[in-house]
Amino acid sequence: MNMIEYKGYNFTLVHNCQFSNVYYNKQMKIAVCIAESEYIPIDNFRAIFISISILIKDYSIKHLVFDKRKLRTFNQPSMEWYFAIWKPIVKNKGLTNHYKILPDLDWFIKAVEAGKHEILKKYSNDILNGISINYVNSIESVIEMIE
Repeated sequence: MNMIEYKGYNFTLVHNCQFSNVYYNKQMKIAVCIAESEYIPIDNFRAIFISISILIKDYSIKHLVFDKRKLRTFNQPSMEWYFAIWKPIVKNKGLTNHYKILPDLDWFIKAVEAGKHEILKKYSNDILNGISINYVNSIESVIEMIE
């Protein structure tokens, strides 16, 4: 599917692979990364987000939604790379607003909280300076927040 729609906004497919699809809406400057499998191996995870950082050159991405609802495996090394390495890089490119949609699984939510705590303990809270992270229930709720 090359296009999807949320709340009357069209999103165009700008990157896809076995594990995710990334869509973009120019008007809202928002990219949506949708996990399409229960598990994303770390090398593929990094490739997905490196591709998003490259897309920032061609598209003015100010907001990123990461829809993890299909994931059933939590991977701490992926989360650490994402928080400590990738987010500071894209922050410098202007992507500062991040939205997460987690699976409706208590254990997954607790794993994310514990993982984030460990990352902040290891790297300090400074790695998130200038970055906004919001946990939301839907892509539509993100659109309402930034309309």
